[in-house]
Amino acid sequence: MADHPPLHHRLRALALLLLPLAAALLGLLAPPPAAAQVGVVPQSWTLPDADGGRVTVPGMLFYPSATTATPQRWGPFALTVAPGAAPSPGKHPLALISHGTGGHELGHAWLAQGLAEAGYVVVTLRHPGDNYETRSAVAQPNYFAERPRQASRVLDALLADARWAPLIDGARIAAIGHSAGGHTVLALAGLPVDAAGVARHCSAQGTGLQDDAVLCRLGGFSVQRPSVAVPPAAQPALLRDPRVRAVVADAPMTLALRPDVALPAIPVLVEYGSADAVLVPRFHAERLCAAAPVLSCVRSAGAGHFALFQAGTGPLGAPSGDAEGEPSHDPAGFDRAAWQAQALPRIRNFLDQALAPQPRTCNGHASVIPSSDAARMAAAGAGDDGPHTAVQPLAATAREHRPADRADAGQRHAGACRHRRGGRA
Repeated sequence: MADHPPLHHRLRALALLLLPLAAALLGLLAPPPAAAQVGVVPQSWTLPDADGGRVTVPGMLFYPSATTATPQRWGPFALTVAPGAAPSPGKHPLALISHGTGGHELGHAWLAQGLAEAGYVVVTLRHPGDNYETRSAVAQPNYFAERPRQASRVLDALLADARWAPLIDGARIAAIGHSAGGHTVLALAGLPVDAAGVARHCSAQGTGLQDDAVLCRLGGFSVQRPSVAVPPAAQPALLRDPRVRAVVADAPMTLALRPDVALPAIPVLVEYGSADAVLVPRFHAERLCAAAPVLSCVRSAGAGHFALFQAGTGPLGAPSGDAEGEPSHDPAGFDRAAWQAQALPRIRNFLDQALAPQPRTCNGHASVIPSSDAARMAAAGAGDDGPHTAVQPLAATAREHRPADRADAGQRHAGACRHRRGGRA
């Protein structure tokens, strides 16, 4: 009679054979991982105001975390986040988001969440005097200059905060803004500020009261009560924040900016919709893109003013008196959620390109293209390795292909190579 191994040995061998199968079955039965691993905490800062006093500025911080995110409801906003979770360690790029007039710090939470999933720390703020509770600041003469200053003060506070400063890479800071927030971040990028442009536009001598009526009404102007035209400022306000290395301006209000005086020296992406009835593109985004061909501009056919606003939240914010001015409004046939699903990787890729220096070689020696040149070369549609798709086709006035930008970047790179070789070509 043949010898057989003891029963417990045979059972152990069988268990070892079955373990991989059991693990596979458990994997099939286990719930899928959360769609996002994003922590979020409310934050507020007591900051200087325009009158020399102090003002409390509420905001939110989104950040990468290892804690499982779950569906949450913050007022009318639906998020998938882990409230109060521990942040993932390390240095992360920072994105500041500035909302539009009458807006809210969670109005673009989908974008904040998406960027945090990609490794960004994201800070949003509720602009004092210009939010869903009050728009009292809009009537103040310093409105267009104070908004960028508020954003810079939030950066001051965040980078001085012992909890958050160690998590932020100070060399990789971006700013994103919608509508009046677009104005805000473009000013941070270096475009001079001059409120006279809005006053002229909404005066009896301008075209705004008829052709850009929602904007003028948001400013308190009408045919019966026009603004008073004033000449351009001799010295527009320069509010450039050198810590900001890249900017995304969506549906920006641009009439209080002076591209004829100075242009941004950092990568800027301008996004706008062809059906924007709040800030008519030819007076705002297209005007800026035509005046500043160094910018990267993306025109979305059929998109309205609030494409960047959180989808599905319903009416929110200070009533504008116009259906087109409500955050829930979209042009007929426009799918906001589908647009946002396409816009997120486009914006993220632009920021990744703009904030990261691109390696290149000088006859086999390592070199670096400055991030501003790298982003412009990517936006121009080609690089060393062929076409890039960092941005979609532009409107005709926005001039997508900028060979001059690539030539300038190439000349700077060639100059750096000559310097490394002691001046030899």
